Amino acid sequence: MLENFSPPYNATVCQRLLDAGAVLVGKTNLDQFAMGSGTVDSIYGPTKNVWKCKAGGSSGGSAVAVASGVCFGAIGSDTGGSTRNPASYCGVVGLKPTYGLVSRHGLIPLVNSMDVPGILARNVDDVVSILNAVAGHDKQDSTCLTKPFKKISLFESSNYCSRLPPANKMGIKGLKIGIPIEYNCEYLSDEVLDMWDEIAQTLQNEGAIVKEVSMPHTQYSIVCYSVLNQCEVASNMARYDGIEYGYRADDDHSTEKLYAVSRRTAFNDIVKNRILTGNYFLLGRNYEKYFNQALKVRRLIMNDFDNVWEDAQLLLTPTTLTEAPLYSDFIQKTNRDQCAFQDFCTQPANMAGIPAVSVPIKLSKNGLPLSLQIMGRNLSEPMLLALAKYIEHLVQFPQYVNFKQK
Repeated sequence: MLENFSPPYNATVCQRLLDAGAVLVGKTNLDQFAMGSGTVDSIYGPTKNVWKCKAGGSSGGSAVAVASGVCFGAIGSDTGGSTRNPASYCGVVGLKPTYGLVSRHGLIPLVNSMDVPGILARNVDDVVSILNAVAGHDKQDSTCLTKPFKKISLFESSNYCSRLPPANKMGIKGLKIGIPIEYNCEYLSDEVLDMWDEIAQTLQNEGAIVKEVSMPHTQYSIVCYSVLNQCEVASNMARYDGIEYGYRADDDHSTEKLYAVSRRTAFNDIVKNRILTGNYFLLGRNYEKYFNQALKVRRLIMNDFDNVWEDAQLLLTPTTLTEAPLYSDFIQKTNRDQCAFQDFCTQPANMAGIPAVSVPIKLSKNGLPLSLQIMGRNLSEPMLLALAKYIEHLVQFPQYVNFKQK
């Protein structure tokens, strides 16, 4: 749909990177309009992981570019885990900031109430450097927070609540870390579960207070997200009509015909399916039954997070349920099943608008990255990233891969 389209202005995130001296080396591959969890539905073909498996999505191209050393860092989008999911599979760090901390101006909207620009880099320090460059109020984005952003220091030694000291000078004694029991779900692999338990025990041995917590509405997050996603997609995709910008069909017998042919030709089946389903949910007779009910469930999920912060400062969960699946196995699933499986652990953070970061921990028996996710309350990025850096220092995940042997 947007082939050969050149935007007349830069997104705020891109402009701030340029202003900070960054060199933008190019655009990376993604599922069409970021509607996927494997980067397998792109007009340019699928993205393959440097570890010879599926890259994750929808920001799979960004994750592969970082993991392969092509760039210092990359920007993705994160609506249901689209930055953290590929970061996990590619063995890099992926941050979803607090909703409103980083400007959405110039970001093509998928689900306006959940979309955020995400950051991918090979380590936590690099993620912080990029976050410092792009975060902060933007008058061109009405959803952007007006509270001034205080840059996170990488060098000043202090406690975990405010700054990121060198990892060997950090301490986590007394830090309350919650382990949500609902994330130990049906398809969680034994390797991921063992890794999760091992890191939780290690943090407890280091002085953290680790305890199980309950978030009972987690299981409804994916279904709720599916409804809200498709409703907002139906609205957001209406702007691609073949007239204002993007692909324009040759058929100009009538305006209605031009609309129909342009959209039918330029959207892939995944996008068209979501538009049609979303419009069905938004019909007058269905609006209360689907859309309004999904909004109520979302509020329950947000309440789960509000309640859990009374017992925990941060949450530790898996990022993905398994190691990266083989591409041949992944494409056998429908797009709906792909997202339901891949985004189970990551999507709730988008529902609540809270920050979350994926940190690579170890390699599986098959030599593939396994990662954990840390979540915190709104604007807790300093504490969140401090723990991520602490874990990074503990596990010493290999940053470089001998690609010829993989």
